[in-house]
Amino acid sequence: MKRFFLLSPIVFLSVCILASFNTVPLPVAGGGITVIVNKENPVASLTASEVKLYFLRKLKGRWPELNKNIRPADRKNKCSERDAFYTTVLGMDDAAVEEYFTTRQEKYGEHAPEKFVSDEEMINFVSEELGGIGYVGKLSAKEKEKVKVILIVGN
Repeated sequence: MKRFFLLSPIVFLSVCILASFNTVPLPVAGGGITVIVNKENPVASLTASEVKLYFLRKLKGRWPELNKNIRPADRKNKCSERDAFYTTVLGMDDAAVEEYFTTRQEKYGEHAPEKFVSDEEMINFVSEELGGIGYVGKLSAKEKEKVKVILIVGN
């Protein structure tokens, strides 16, 4: 009986920690989201964890091989693509992302991500900005040849 009481808090904490990881992809319009970079970026692919580090500029502010500033592109309004990207790639909610970039701007003078209303606007920005990184609906990126797909999340 003593063992049960000693193990139950450990089991409870383990379950809570595992439950906090969102491993189920969210349903997204068009079947998923696609993370894109400029076509000239030498990066061939990234994991979701690596995308998070680059998008949030946690380790570096510049793309190593390009020596260009990392320029994250975000959606201006709440949408299924943004929700899926924030949850499955960044592991953050809207408020946490906003707070993160506000703090970075105040502390380090970093620019907040450029914000766009549509996939088309985001694709145009990333295609014109050598250091650009963004996300679009899965089907939008397939139809465009102006950017490079580095990660597909979802169906």
